[in-house]
Amino acid sequence: MQILSITLKNIKSHQDLELPFVSGINVLAGVNGVGKSTIFEAIGYALFGVDARDFVGNIERFIAIGAKKGEVTVTFSPAAGDTYRVSRSVGAGSKWLLARETGGAFEVEEHAGAPETEARIKELLGLDSGRPLADQFKLVIGPFQHDFLGPFVLRQPAKRQEAFDAILGIDAWRKTYKGTTTLLKAVKSRIDLLKVEIQAKEEQVVALPERQKEVHALAGEAAAQQKLVGEKEKGLAAIQGLLVLCDGQEKKIQALKGDILVLENRMKDGEGKIVDNGKRVKEAELALEIMEKSRPGQEAFAAAEAELKTLREQERQRRALEKEISALDRETARLAQALAHERQEIKKTATELAAEEERLCREEKEVVPAEGLILAAARLTALKTEAERLRQAQGLLEGRRVGLLEGQEKLAEGVCPFFQEACRNIAGKAPGDLFGVRLEHLDQEGKTLAQRLAEAERQRGAAEKAGQELAGLRVRSQELAKQRLALAERSRHNSKRQAALAGVEKEEAAARQKATLSQEELKKYAKLDQEIAALEKKRLGQQAARDAFFANQKEALDLQNRRDSLAAMKALLEELRTTLTGKGQELAALSKEYDAKGHAQLRLDKEALVGALATGRQKIADLGRERLRLDGEIKKMVQIKAEIKALLAARKGLGHKEELVKFLRTQIFNNVSAKLSERFREEISLRADRIYRTIAETDEELSWGDKYQIILRDMEEGSLRERSDEQLSGGQTMSAVVALRLALLQTIGARVAFFDEPTSNLDAARRANLAQAFRAIDVGREEVTEHWYDQLFLISHDVAFTEVTDQIICLE
Repeated sequence: MQILSITLKNIKSHQDLELPFVSGINVLAGVNGVGKSTIFEAIGYALFGVDARDFVGNIERFIAIGAKKGEVTVTFSPAAGDTYRVSRSVGAGSKWLLARETGGAFEVEEHAGAPETEARIKELLGLDSGRPLADQFKLVIGPFQHDFLGPFVLRQPAKRQEAFDAILGIDAWRKTYKGTTTLLKAVKSRIDLLKVEIQAKEEQVVALPERQKEVHALAGEAAAQQKLVGEKEKGLAAIQGLLVLCDGQEKKIQALKGDILVLENRMKDGEGKIVDNGKRVKEAELALEIMEKSRPGQEAFAAAEAELKTLREQERQRRALEKEISALDRETARLAQALAHERQEIKKTATELAAEEERLCREEKEVVPAEGLILAAARLTALKTEAERLRQAQGLLEGRRVGLLEGQEKLAEGVCPFFQEACRNIAGKAPGDLFGVRLEHLDQEGKTLAQRLAEAERQRGAAEKAGQELAGLRVRSQELAKQRLALAERSRHNSKRQAALAGVEKEEAAARQKATLSQEELKKYAKLDQEIAALEKKRLGQQAARDAFFANQKEALDLQNRRDSLAAMKALLEELRTTLTGKGQELAALSKEYDAKGHAQLRLDKEALVGALATGRQKIADLGRERLRLDGEIKKMVQIKAEIKALLAARKGLGHKEELVKFLRTQIFNNVSAKLSERFREEISLRADRIYRTIAETDEELSWGDKYQIILRDMEEGSLRERSDEQLSGGQTMSAVVALRLALLQTIGARVAFFDEPTSNLDAARRANLAQAFRAIDVGREEVTEHWYDQLFLISHDVAFTEVTDQIICLE
């Protein structure tokens, strides 16, 4: 097993850090606060699933300041040839992913969730025990710096024993022993409850034989009662046969009496209706006479009404014609007004267009550029080139002048300006003025160049101004061209309006002509009002005759119906008299045959039998219900007896379980944890003692006590001395804890371990010895212990570890 590298992104003080690791011992060094412990925490977070809140309390403090999310990636090789990468993010939506390297790329394994990922990593690390990976890391493999001494220094033996039993994985036996106490109490309590329940149920089934006797007696009584009811039912059937015959006779007599009464009432009603219908016939005859007298007046009224309807239609036509004439007059006026306004607008627009044309012609002449302006603007490029050439010449001239001045100074000192050494040509001679004439010539040439450059700059400025004026004229010319196009468009639009006037003039003429024709047509309705008034007067004169005609018309037309109805009523009355006579004769014959007193006695006999039958049947029903009640009680008691049998069997089974629990508690659970603890402590003490002797270089024996206390034994003045807990110095305690932790890691099978500042509280000699002990374990020296780990990670400021480590990582 080997951790190959770790990458931290936005984790505490590390924004983007990648560290490679080697097999053997890896030491992390650096000043305090640089983030060495953070590397161990990150490995615990990503590879062992430790909760970030175990490091910092608030998970946001595990992320770099200013960042919202962080991530830790650990690459490791659980076996030769296999490489895996586990990554775990920090923050919202945290993910824990495991990937395997295949063909140079990492493929993420599909896991249902964090528990499945943890189980897979356990398998790869060879730590697949019942304890979570995070607990194994925090307790043994990589305890935090402030927890390094951990349970070793707990003063309460019980708490220390619980902690190390949990680390060694043997706490389940002790917990099971304690847990079965409650189970044993529960079994005993259940047995006591079953005894009480069985006793209560046995009391309930005592009355079972008595209830069975009662059921047998009820069955005999019910059979006797059923026989008596059968005899009474036969007598009731005979009486009911006679009652049916008498009831039929009685019903026929009552029906005949009802029919006779109905016939008599119908005859009385028919006679009244005949009288009323005779009066209605006389009223219809009178109405017919009045209708015939008023018929001529009604016909004259109808003729006037028809003529008046024709005149009303002519009146409607006249009103429509008048409306049309009015609309034509308004349309003619509107068209005349529109023509006048349109002519005025066209004339006004033509005047404006002429003025605009004159203005455009004037301004177009103004924007034509002068020939001198065009030529001046065209020289701009040449003038810029000339000015730049003059500046370059001026720069060269200034360089020559500086060189001459420097040569003049050197020559005055007797030094050659070219070879930078004493000039032999003028050795012993006074230096002459060899540069004055040249400098004067250069100054004169410089003045000339400056004048030419000034003139070139002036001409360039004039050319630039001419170019700007020429550009302005071009822009103005383009604007005038746009205005010329707009003017042409307005002119075309005005011409179209002028052409459209002819159509409006035609519309006006047509409207005037149509109005004139309508006025001529209106003249034929001149006498219409007089004709309507005369017909209205004529119709009013015949109104009374017409009203009398229609008021009597309905009754007159109904005369024949009324006469037919009166004849039918008289015929029906005669028929009812005949039917009534027949019904009376039939009633007399039935009354002789029917015996009313005998019929009443039969009814009394029936009621007595029905009452007796109801009483008998009710008694049978009561007996049946009583039997059902007793059957229910018997059934319930039988069921309770079965329950008692089951409860007795359950009580017997619980007794066996109670004996088994007592045996397991006394013979197994209470002894196994002690035996396992003793075996682990002996094995770990043996390994830890050899490591401790190497670290301390003393003749003290390290032992792990029965309550997991640290015990040191040595000889003092010939006697065995034994010290533990508070009797030990800080260096002894730290040395013993380191030795015990190394032995413990080897015992549980861990292939990788983390030590954060293991040399605290140790003197220089012990620190050096501890480093040598780590190296001895790494190479597997027999006097210390065999090699058991693949990688060891240390955080230390001690130089002793620089000599034994396989890699030192210095964090800046």
